Amino acid sequence: MSAKGKRIFLGGAAGAATVLCALGAVVSGYLLVADFLLGGAELCLTGKGCDVVRESRYARIGGIPVSLLGVLGYAAMTGISVSRLGRRTKWNLLFWLSAAAVGFSAYLTYLELFIIEALCSWCVASAAIVVALFLLAASRTTGGAIKSFGGAAAVFVLVFAASYSIHSPAPQENPMSEATFYQVSLAKYLSERGATMYGSYTCGHCERQKELFGGAFGYITYVECSRSGPDPNPALCAAKNIKSYPTWEIGGEFHQGLRTLEQLGQISGYSGN
Repeated sequence: MSAKGKRIFLGGAAGAATVLCALGAVVSGYLLVADFLLGGAELCLTGKGCDVVRESRYARIGGIPVSLLGVLGYAAMTGISVSRLGRRTKWNLLFWLSAAAVGFSAYLTYLELFIIEALCSWCVASAAIVVALFLLAASRTTGGAIKSFGGAAAVFVLVFAASYSIHSPAPQENPMSEATFYQVSLAKYLSERGATMYGSYTCGHCERQKELFGGAFGYITYVECSRSGPDPNPALCAAKNIKSYPTWEIGGEFHQGLRTLEQLGQISGYSGN
């Protein structure tokens, strides 16, 4: 490798930027693999928080996994950091791209704290990486500090607002299809047995659980655990020690995760009559 090439990869701040970009890509890539192949995130410092966030309706934007957007964003910044672009151009690009990434990370953190009400330690790590990258790029960007940070603040607000508008966290009502006899009879049986489903309006698996019952879900006793959801009862969820969604309480026992109607029938002892 030429001396110039060594400087690109190993030289001071440029090398640190490359390491940060690559580390961010690894974190986002792991979350993408956890979603599609592993079925869950390991080593989550916030308990079930990583999987609650991963399984929420906010884990995708327009059908695209947020983790994939992270991989692509970090890959683009890694490419810039190791490119043969001029020093000034390289740092300016990293500054503006990382400013946009900070705005997006702030929006995702807002969702975790105030909408999903669960924190993903891997996501926090990604946010910390992109903030560190932004500060590093800011220290190397040419031009007036006030002008640069003023522009970065504008990008931050624009990205946050655009993300909120496109990816609105407002509760959405899912239209229920017409229920079959089996759906209605099972739902009524569960209700008569005192079965309860605990969930959150931010939970994608909870939505799919409701869809399995169609219009018969109206017979199910449902407890909304999210404080910002419709008719919430987080105190009851806390008292029942509900850690993941959906969780079914049937016959005094708790069953976590999405269940088929047949599985619910077996658990509850439903005979089909």
